Amino acid sequence: MNWYVIQVKSGEEKAVAQKLSDNFRTMVPIENRPIRSGGTWGVKEYPLFPGYVFLQMNYNAEAYYRLKGITGVIKLLPGTLSYLEAEWILLLNGRKGTPLEPTLVKNTNGKLEIVDGILSRFKSCVTKIDIRARRATVELSICGEKKEVQLGIRLPESQEESPAEETRPDGEEVNPAEEVQPDGEEVSG
Repeated sequence: MNWYVIQVKSGEEKAVAQKLSDNFRTMVPIENRPIRSGGTWGVKEYPLFPGYVFLQMNYNAEAYYRLKGITGVIKLLPGTLSYLEAEWILLLNGRKGTPLEPTLVKNTNGKLEIVDGILSRFKSCVTKIDIRARRATVELSICGEKKEVQLGIRLPESQEESPAEETRPDGEEVNPAEEVQPDGEEVSG
């Protein structure tokens, strides 16, 4: 059996996956993403791939027509996930489909260190980390195409309220609106 990707109506990912789960193995990777509201940080459940559901099936006419009969399904994307791509999606799907929690990232003198969480499995794929927005961007291949996925990060309590005090290895202050790459180099935004 191969892994496929179907495009669905945005916001209906979980409902479509539930309808398909009787006949197929489905995944909708979700995270508890840090969101700032009213001056405080909270979390909100957010699909990592909005508008897409991943499913494992033997592709044949019966499976195709079963898919087409589900309300909310737009289309089956061409191609299948490679073994590595399927493994990435399985990791991002969390334990038994539970939402991923934000990764703990520590800022030591402007150099970021991934302490604990899903990003520790994707260190080589992290392209940037935005401390202020509490997001890390990971570049993955899905069906052979490069896709950027945003994952939530959290800071240790001692660094929660002091983003303006961050410094680079050269000792200069980092503007909180700037993004910092995992290797400690600044990225203008």
